[in-house]
Amino acid sequence: MLLREVMKTLLVIVTVLLLLMLANTLVRFLGQAAIGVISNEIMLVLVAMTMLKLAGFIIPPAFFFSILWVMGRMYRDSEMIALSAGGVGMTRLYRPFFIAAIPVSLLVGWLVMFVYPDAKAFAEQLQFEHKANIQLSGIKAGSFNEFKKGGIVIYAGSTSDEKAELGDVFVQHIRQRKTSVVVAESAHIEANPETGERFVVMENGRRYQGEPGKTEYSLSNFARYGLRMPDIQTNAVRRSYKASSTQDLWPSDDLKARAELQGRLSAPLAVFALMLVSVPLAKSLPKQGVYGRLGIAVVIYTVYVNLQKVSEKWMATGATSDWLGTWWLPLSMVIIALLINYVDSVAFTTRWNRWRRRRA
Repeated sequence: MLLREVMKTLLVIVTVLLLLMLANTLVRFLGQAAIGVISNEIMLVLVAMTMLKLAGFIIPPAFFFSILWVMGRMYRDSEMIALSAGGVGMTRLYRPFFIAAIPVSLLVGWLVMFVYPDAKAFAEQLQFEHKANIQLSGIKAGSFNEFKKGGIVIYAGSTSDEKAELGDVFVQHIRQRKTSVVVAESAHIEANPETGERFVVMENGRRYQGEPGKTEYSLSNFARYGLRMPDIQTNAVRRSYKASSTQDLWPSDDLKARAELQGRLSAPLAVFALMLVSVPLAKSLPKQGVYGRLGIAVVIYTVYVNLQKVSEKWMATGATSDWLGTWWLPLSMVIIALLINYVDSVAFTTRWNRWRRRRA
C-alpha cells in the first residue's frame, strides 16, 4: 500500500511538472520560430529534446517530495504511530522505498545516459544544417545583396517561401582582379559538415570570366557550380560533451568528459540519495502536521542540486581530485540521513535530556 501511494504521487508530480515545463518551453521556442531563428521542424525537435532532459532531472526530486508527502500524511493521520506500535521500525520503512527507487533510478539512468545524449546530438546536427540554409533568408529578392565588401554580389529574381532556394540568380564574384559573372536558374546554400564552409550552389547556368578592360573572356555552361562564401562561415560541427554518447565518455581522460560522465551518473544516484534523506525528514509531531519539516527538505534539496552543478565544474576545472569527482555529494546525503535518524532516536533524546539536566 505504501509503495502504491508513493508511485501514484510520483506520477502526479512528474506529470504536473512536465506540463508546466512544456508550456514554458513551447512559448520560448515559438518566439524564436516567429522571428526566424529556428524553423518549425527544428522547434519540435528542440522541444522534445528539452522535455527528455527535464524528465531525467525532474524524476529524482519528484520521488523525493512524493515520499515526503505520503509519509507526512501518514504522520498527520497517526498511521505511523500505529505502525510504530506494531513494531515497524525505520529499517522496515526504508524497504518499500528502496524497492521503488530501483526502477525509478533505472529509468532516470536510461533517460540521462542514453536517450538525451542521442537526442542532443541529433538536435545539434539539425541546427547546423538549419544554419546552412538560414543564411539565404538575408537575401532579398529583386535587389543586389553585397558580401565581402563587394567581392561577391548576389541578385535573385525570386525566393522560395522558406527562403531556402533562390530563383533567376545573378552573381558577380571578384577574385585576384578577375571578375566572374554567373547566371543560373536556381541556387541554394550547402555546408561542409567537416570544415563548416558554406557554398552558394547554382544549377543550370553560365559563367563568364575575364578582366575588365581586356577582350579575353571565357564562357562556360554548367549544370552545377559552387561558390565559396567566406562571410557566412560558422564553426564546423563539433559534438558537445552533452551530445557525446556515454560509451565515448567512459574511456576518455579529458576532465570535462569525465565530469560530464559523472554528472550523468549522479542523476540515478540522486534517486537513492534523496530517498535516504526523505524518510527521516518526513517525520513530524502531531502538532506539526504534514508540513513539519518541509522547509528543511526544500533547503536540503536546493543545496544538493546547486552542489551537484558546482561539483561538476570543480571537477572539470581540476579544482577537485579526479578520484573524488562528484561521488562525495551522494555520500554526504547518506551521512545527513544517518545524522537525522540519530537525532530522532531515543538514545539521542535520552542523552540530550541528561546533558540539559547537568547544565541546569
